[in-house]
Order: sequence, then C-alpha cells, then structure tokens
Amino acid sequence: MKNLLKITLILSLFGIFILILIANTLNPKSISINEINNKHLNKNIQVSGEIFNIKSFNGSNFQIISINDETGKIDVTTNKILKVSKNQNIMVFGIVKEYKEFLQVQANKIIIL
Repeated sequence: MKNLLKITLILSLFGIFILILIANTLNPKSISINEINNKHLNKNIQVSGEIFNIKSFNGSNFQIISINDETGKIDVTTNKILKVSKNQNIMVFGIVKEYKEFLQVQANKIIIL
C-alpha cells in the first residue's frame, strides 16, 4: 500500500512538472491588431507591429509603446523602461486590457525583430 502511494505521488508531481513546462513554452497564436476585440479581454495574445510612439515614465518604470501594422494601431504597456526606438518592429506577448474604453496590451514579453 505504501509503495502504491509513493508511485501515485511521484506520478502526480511529474504530471504537474510537465504541465508547468508546457505552459511556459506554448505561445498564443499571432493575430493582427484589427482582430483584437473585447472577446480577447484578459486573454494572452501575440501581436507584431512597428513602433510609432513611445512614452516613458522614468519615475515609475512604466512605458507605453504605440505600435501599428497594416490593419490598425494599439498601445502596449510595460512595467520597465525598454531601449526601443521609433520604426523598430517588435513582437509582443501579453494580455489584452481595457483602459478608458480603449483596448491595450499589457506586455509580458517583447522581442525586437
């Protein structure tokens, strides 16, 4: 009976480890900016675009990066000041949020392309 309990515990921990590993390696499907709507609120997305405006708030380590693609534009918020510049292309992994009735992406990860 004790051996069965040990085997069950080991298999459970192994399963949890595999789920954590999969969750950290899977990326959401890339979508265009105009596809982002209220059904994406609080969901992870991946979006790419060209930077056309940057607002940095040094005192609070907060930055708003405005990007666009051929379909539209959206603001991306970050909790750290990134060394990016206008006309750079970036890929953003983040969560869709609403601020003052406008959708924006709260970035978890940004890759400069």
